[in-house]
Amino acid sequence: MVDQRLQYEHEPDETGPPVILARHQEPTLATARNRPTPLLRLPPLVRQRIYLYIGLASWDRGPYIFDLHGPARESSNPWDLWRPNPSTFHGLLLSCRAIHTEAAALLYSANRFVVCCTGPGSFTPLLALTPLALSSLAALKIILNQASCHHRRRCLDNDRDCCLYPRSVRLPCEPFKYHHRKHQFPLLSPTPESRGDDDSVDPLAATQALLDEWHSTARYLSSSVIPSRLELSLVCDIDPGHDKAVDLANSVLEPLRLFPTLRSCHIRLGKTPDPRLNQVAQDAVLRRRGIVAPYWKPPAAKLRVSFVTLPCELRLRILEFTNVVTPSKEVWWSRHHQRYSWSDIGAGTMCLKETWSCQFSECWYRSGTLARIGTGLSIGCFCRRRHAAFSDTCTCWAPPTALFLVCRALCQDAQLVFFSTNRFIIYDFKSFPPWELQNTSLDSNDLAYDYPYDRLAASQFLRDVIPAHCLAHLRFLELVFPPYFPRNWPPTDHQAMRHWRETVAWLRDKINGPALTLRVVAAEFGDWTPDHYIETITAEEGDVIHRAHIDLLQPLKQLAQGPDDLRLAAFYADLPYPWQWTEDATHRLEEEDGQAWLQGRKRVVKESAERLVLGDCRYGGQYADGKEEPGQSLWKHVVYDHA
Repeated sequence: MVDQRLQYEHEPDETGPPVILARHQEPTLATARNRPTPLLRLPPLVRQRIYLYIGLASWDRGPYIFDLHGPARESSNPWDLWRPNPSTFHGLLLSCRAIHTEAAALLYSANRFVVCCTGPGSFTPLLALTPLALSSLAALKIILNQASCHHRRRCLDNDRDCCLYPRSVRLPCEPFKYHHRKHQFPLLSPTPESRGDDDSVDPLAATQALLDEWHSTARYLSSSVIPSRLELSLVCDIDPGHDKAVDLANSVLEPLRLFPTLRSCHIRLGKTPDPRLNQVAQDAVLRRRGIVAPYWKPPAAKLRVSFVTLPCELRLRILEFTNVVTPSKEVWWSRHHQRYSWSDIGAGTMCLKETWSCQFSECWYRSGTLARIGTGLSIGCFCRRRHAAFSDTCTCWAPPTALFLVCRALCQDAQLVFFSTNRFIIYDFKSFPPWELQNTSLDSNDLAYDYPYDRLAASQFLRDVIPAHCLAHLRFLELVFPPYFPRNWPPTDHQAMRHWRETVAWLRDKINGPALTLRVVAAEFGDWTPDHYIETITAEEGDVIHRAHIDLLQPLKQLAQGPDDLRLAAFYADLPYPWQWTEDATHRLEEEDGQAWLQGRKRVVKESAERLVLGDCRYGGQYADGKEEPGQSLWKHVVYDHA
């Protein structure tokens, strides 16, 4: 029987596991005492409508999510009022054996259930489930330990999970206050009590009781689970830095071998990605799904063919269909993150350019926020990009590594495809928001500081990040700079600018100029920019910004001008109007045609910058015969057109 403390956590969705409604068989004894109740005399479809009215399942076949531990004692979540009360159908489950059989089959097959381990006895609700309930169970999530919340809770008009937003205190709805008490220390990590002078505290001892209870519970659950019916989600965050982390992960997943084939499986073993734990989770998921590598017998030596022996054209063509190429064919690198990334600026935006590319990013978003349009109710975040996890629903793109480690020949082919097929966007500080400056917080009014680095991020990327022999593979390079204030742009004699000029001179014989398109962008402010970012400047300060742009572009002339076999294929500039925030320009923008006037000023700045780099003759040829500039990159389209 179901515990009447069950708690609803989500709105129903249009999708979900198949609903089971048992058909009652008329009793053979014709005595009045054994005669079926009036409810069982009704047709099955009528009985099902009654069950839906009292909350056993949702009308649109989408699952409710019930917490087997019941509602929290103290809840300030305004969406708690929207949850169905299990007491409305609890009495029905106690009425008689026949009705209980039918109602319980519907309840456990049509909904999802969550149990969270917070101490000894936490698995009691699972052990209380009858074999009938377990055989009907369609979706179960077990949280053994969570270093960041895996309960998806609603907060006003936002649906946020703090494992996705570690700085959630900055979010308008402050979801942190709804579930921060559910955070636990990762298993094997030192707790505050064990960080003191007492070195005798063993983190392993604190987890043994949890493992013993989990193993016994798993044995009971597996005894009645129907093959290919249950969707199982398991969360157990482990400290990846501990030398026994992998052993503990294997111990946590060992009971899953007792389960029959699962309909779907999702496992998370760490708050942050870890290659070892990711592999353990992947092996366990594939094993429980019945997906095993087929037996392969090596062919005879004379028939043996390896990938590297294929023709070069065929190898490169095959690599274009691997994760070496991102779905949007864009790769971002920022000084702040110091790694290759894709789709870091917000979920649900990949569809803006390619309708099919959404399936390769932000799996937690596709199964959560989009639930209202029929893509499925969120099971929580099991994304392998964000956690040490594996899920058969996660298809997110991650930076490639394996293809670069197989052998030298394959590494060279993969590098060629990676750097020549993708468009590379280099941010001088952050990819999102692109206007944020170092040492500048949302609450700071002091924006006067010198350029804080000894070289530009573009110099760092070209010199240190990309291998020197891969510079010739680049086909599109975009350099993005924040809108530095007049006092913040590095002047001509700044060390960063001296290093930039040296880098450009060094690049000249390293790149394949006739195949490379270069674009320089100075990000502008957007709808989310804090008010204090937009200051009124003088015309002289606007001149400082203009000179800074010239200093940035001047060295590029040696790449764009010269012999045809060395100069750039194309150069484009996307710069703001330097005097936009002067008092005169501000008044001009308030007029009816202010925006048209500003766009005209920007076109003049753009043409001037491109003529400076290309020269008058090449500038005319760049746009001759109807030639157009390549489309704007994804980040700019999202931030400024769909903010």
